[in-house]
Amino acid sequence: MTGTVTLLPSNASALERAVAAADARISTTPTPLRDVWNPITCPANLLPWLAFAYAVDEWDETWTTETKRQVISQALEVKRTKGTPGGVQSALAAVGLPARVQEWFQQAPFGAPYTFRVHVEAEQVGFSAAQIAQLRRVVHQYKNTRSHLDGVDITVRTTGGPRPASVALAGVEARVSDGTPTYEDGLSALDFLVDGAVNGYATTADAADQMQTILREMPAKLTIPSDL
Repeated sequence: MTGTVTLLPSNASALERAVAAADARISTTPTPLRDVWNPITCPANLLPWLAFAYAVDEWDETWTTETKRQVISQALEVKRTKGTPGGVQSALAAVGLPARVQEWFQQAPFGAPYTFRVHVEAEQVGFSAAQIAQLRRVVHQYKNTRSHLDGVDITVRTTGGPRPASVALAGVEARVSDGTPTYEDGLSALDFLVDGAVNGYATTADAADQMQTILREMPAKLTIPSDL
């Protein structure tokens, strides 16, 4: 304790002098109490103790540091709404499981009275069995005693979308015919071929010529009675 002002008597013991030396440096010892009690600034190795102080119900050492800080930060708000659908949703969101609670009277058709379902939307990677088990634990911890979980609906959402593209093509259009006769509108004249095969091609051709002649001359010969 050379160079240190002390009030100890000259016959002080070694223990007393050691305590006095430690107390002399107490003012230089950092005491970040505000930082320790703040979930955002608390050292990572002290987060489990802070979670115990905040009475966090669900804790997992495998969580990331960011998730641990989020769970502690929302602990008081979740406690205020515990036993309500909003409380269940907040508790699930705090552990990284955003969900929507739908009670029995909000379902179509109605579910069994005093039951509810949990709808969870997952990314395209989905959920693991451990996460589903954690979801059920959180739900049972934060739901009210009257209500019962009827089921969990998981929707997998993909972030992929359509990719627009364009292709430039150049070519020549070719029309191939098998030699079948066609009408003026391009339709195949298979009915005349069948008729010719049955009745003879000469007879069929004569009948077609006669019909064409009748149709061509019909407007000139058509007379409408004056009494109509």
